[in-house]
Amino acid sequence: MTIRSILVDDEEHNLENLNRLLEKNCSCVEVIGVATSAQQAIKLIAKQQPDLVFLDIEIPKMNGFEMLESLEEVNFEVIFVTAYNQYVLQAIKSCALDYLMKPVAIAELQEAVSRVSQVVSEKKENQKLKVLVQNLKNLNQPKKIALPTAEELFFVSIVDIIRCKSENNYTMFYLTNGSSVLVSRTLKEWDDLLSPYQFIRTHQSHLINSIHVKSFVKKDGGYILMKDGSTISVSKLKKEQTLNMLSSIK
Repeated sequence: MTIRSILVDDEEHNLENLNRLLEKNCSCVEVIGVATSAQQAIKLIAKQQPDLVFLDIEIPKMNGFEMLESLEEVNFEVIFVTAYNQYVLQAIKSCALDYLMKPVAIAELQEAVSRVSQVVSEKKENQKLKVLVQNLKNLNQPKKIALPTAEELFFVSIVDIIRCKSENNYTMFYLTNGSSVLVSRTLKEWDDLLSPYQFIRTHQSHLINSIHVKSFVKKDGGYILMKDGSTISVSKLKKEQTLNMLSSIK
């Protein structure tokens, strides 16, 4: 399968380098056009209808996110290529989207292309990108996060996540509507992603959303009572840190 791709970057040498890396290491990718501005990219996308766009975020006049927001329909995949700040990368990751840091590493490029190749044939509106653009309007608190299951992607509001529990190499998410979702990735990976949003790792097996904490119960070594009635263990190693974090939350 050939992935028809467009490269977008305002610096010519970055375009040449990425094109060269793709030619040598990703034979399934056919570069059908390059653009050095958002305006050029918009016209090229409309004309060529690509499967995939490699998109630099820091484009003058209109950045990559603003360009995506300006499009009436986004029915292609995007791999961001950037040296952008951590808050933006966190937002991209929360939507299960791919990004490559400059300078681009061959192994990471191949992995990102491999992931995209699994969904590129569907040619339907890219819901992940729509959610990303919405989230980036408030970088300090993304509204939604993508939960990849074996069958599909679930998009849920972060405030609707009560807690997460480790299930070996998977994680079970418990939501405010009473449902639970078994999601790929380990609890550690979700801890890294959610900790900026007042999630607390209380135990090797538990990650909780502090806004849903009802109380900390001191008896029996200490445990947390959540607003949904669930009780969450707090390990001895995590007890002091958990209490400090709970007391500091406004």
